[in-house]
Amino acid sequence: MNKHIVNALQKYQFEFNNNWGYGKINGYEVNVINLATATGPMFWFSTNLTLEKKWLFVEKMKNYKISLLMPSYFEFGVMVMIGALTGGTFEKKFDGVLEKILSTLALLDAPKSEICPSSGIELTEDNSSFSNVNLSNGLTIKIRLTNEAVEKVNNLITQVNEEFKSAPNNYLKGFMGIVLGAIAGVIATIIFSYIGIVSALSAFISIFLGVFLYKKFGGKPNWVMIVMAFVTTIVFILGYIVLSYMMFSTSHVAEMGLNLSGFDALKYCLQEYEELASAFRSDIIFNLIFCLIGVFASAFSLIRSINRPKNIN
Repeated sequence: MNKHIVNALQKYQFEFNNNWGYGKINGYEVNVINLATATGPMFWFSTNLTLEKKWLFVEKMKNYKISLLMPSYFEFGVMVMIGALTGGTFEKKFDGVLEKILSTLALLDAPKSEICPSSGIELTEDNSSFSNVNLSNGLTIKIRLTNEAVEKVNNLITQVNEEFKSAPNNYLKGFMGIVLGAIAGVIATIIFSYIGIVSALSAFISIFLGVFLYKKFGGKPNWVMIVMAFVTTIVFILGYIVLSYMMFSTSHVAEMGLNLSGFDALKYCLQEYEELASAFRSDIIFNLIFCLIGVFASAFSLIRSINRPKNIN
């Protein structure tokens, strides 16, 4: 765990393991996770609140207008990511933000750690235990829950996963969304090429828009969706490069009076003009590299997005 986060939490006797920490603050059970991809550590406060009160918590935290602060909620409470430009800045910022969090929880009469954040029942040694809870974003936190709550949540997770498994894949409908995303990626490539830029942003646009439309069109979000998005993006963007060279070659050989078109014209020009062949290879290689950068950079986020909820253990 980052030393500045440890310093900020030292008076609360947290336990730490790599980028995760667990402890209690003012009677609330709190998990903290510090990801390298986030602007700051995420603090998960376990508490039994209605959905309406969770929304109120988020709105009130936003109204404080604290820079780089991102409040949210989850099934078992609320979450606040405290962003900061440096570790030292975080330490100075933490106490003030924590005061706002605790006062907002108190205003909403949010129950503390003696109440199960799921069932609202009082926790005892006999009716509860610590559970590893898998969140929808792929992260895992530790929460004390009643045995009844664990069983109820696990039954619901099993039901949801079974319904997802039996739902139609709708690959064809989803693929239409992927294609529209790839077309947007090609348009971005054309725009960037006019200003002399080869960018991984085209692949980002293609993949994320394609995945968004895939789901909107009814496709089941799974590994097939990810493979479709990656392959279609690469094929469309590289296909555009090849097609543009084919059109140029066809036009060029027509001016020379040769009856060639398409691949034949491209093949002829690549054999006859080394400068064109060199430019063609460079365009293919650079666009392929940047496509792959876009693919790998988006892979982690997409893989997490298709993770199915797992049972609490």
